[in-house]
Amino acid sequence: MTTSAKLTDKDLGLSLFRNTLGFRDCAPATLDALVSAGRLRSYGKGETVVRRGEPFDFLCLVVRGSIETSLNARDGHRHLISFLQPGAVAGMISLLDGLGHVNDMIARERETLVLLIAGDVVRALRASDPRLVRAFEMHLAFRSRLMYERLDTHPGIDLPTRMARMVVLLARLHGVSGAAGITLALKMSQADFADLLGVTRQRVNYALKQLRESGLIQVKSSSITVSDLNRLEAYSRQQ
Repeated sequence: MTTSAKLTDKDLGLSLFRNTLGFRDCAPATLDALVSAGRLRSYGKGETVVRRGEPFDFLCLVVRGSIETSLNARDGHRHLISFLQPGAVAGMISLLDGLGHVNDMIARERETLVLLIAGDVVRALRASDPRLVRAFEMHLAFRSRLMYERLDTHPGIDLPTRMARMVVLLARLHGVSGAAGITLALKMSQADFADLLGVTRQRVNYALKQLRESGLIQVKSSSITVSDLNRLEAYSRQQ
């Protein structure tokens, strides 16, 4: 793990804040102060940013790369929760309640860069700029909605439908439009989908095959392209 202090990376961090839900509405001076006080840290693929329960009194902005949030059971099984891409913000719950971090954060790419802003700085700015309070509220509300979307893929639904609902959600969050359809910006293995849905890789392979043979998705290596998002969503709502 290394520490970086490139001005260009801080400029990128400021640009991301200016386009991030809630934070884009804050006073320019507030965003400048957040970035100026922040510390850039670089992580390699598989390195840990923070473990569940550890102290983490920081606001964390993903500047480059990708981070997964997950929980590990006592038997070592990973429960994959979500992915944080550039512009995503983490650490708000620990900032609010002073307790340990709520999940594990693991870098998924070789060059993952985050901006860490100390809790004392964030709390002082929240007291002076009510729009920063609103930014926290909007992010927490957004993540609550995502959690309920995830609950909509519960095990009572057949697996191809659950997979379709998960791909629709990921396409909305991380999709990039192209000539062939919407491609997930994330490179996801069958093990990732298995840990998202709580099933085996073999069952994931079966579900992906069903969606592919129905002409709803294209799968190439770790890349998934949704041919027609409306058709896939209609399929996912048949039950």
